[in-house]
Amino acid sequence: MCRDLCVRSNAVIVSVNYRHAPEARFPAAADDGLAAVQWVAANADELGVRADLLAVAGWSAGANVAAVTSQQAKLAGGPAIIGQVLLNPATDCDFSRPSYTENADGYVLTTALMHWFWDHYCDVDQRSDPKASPLRAPDLSGLPRAMIVTCEFDPLRDEGDAYARALAAAGVPVEHLQAQGQTHTSTGAVDVLITPTATREAMGNALRGMFGANVHA
Repeated sequence: MCRDLCVRSNAVIVSVNYRHAPEARFPAAADDGLAAVQWVAANADELGVRADLLAVAGWSAGANVAAVTSQQAKLAGGPAIIGQVLLNPATDCDFSRPSYTENADGYVLTTALMHWFWDHYCDVDQRSDPKASPLRAPDLSGLPRAMIVTCEFDPLRDEGDAYARALAAAGVPVEHLQAQGQTHTSTGAVDVLITPTATREAMGNALRGMFGANVHA
């Protein structure tokens, strides 16, 4: 998936091995996301990249980390992030949305698994923290432009849709691709499934646009 995005975006992709639960519970992953972009910015010359052209991307829990990193970098005063590409992002701890019922079973990621993941990630009283549920941040204005992909047959569909709406309502430029007929895991099946190719192409084009817009700004 990272290699595919690298080719389609013509950008350097830094794959971040953030700490995972249950060995490292919340907020370890969120803290690692911010530390990673800070490290990339500090080592831009060595990596052969521009410190002023940094974007974040992620899939599922990784998209949660990417979204949270964008918020935390804004609160920390940097490094500047020009864009975020979020594939099937986990953005909220609320299981009452219809997609958790409609897609509870049968599409690889299940509602029961999401409960299991959250139980391993953080305690119930921590889940409303924006570092865990970025949709709950009190102020989404001033965040980097976003490309958000949500999939029809995914328990996380509705919270991803909600995050796209919330960003747009806060004045953030948002491209929202609702991938019909796709599941939570289909887009990552590079060279296995044909139908998600267009989605991956759109993600690469989004990154190209983010970098290009800032180069010529």
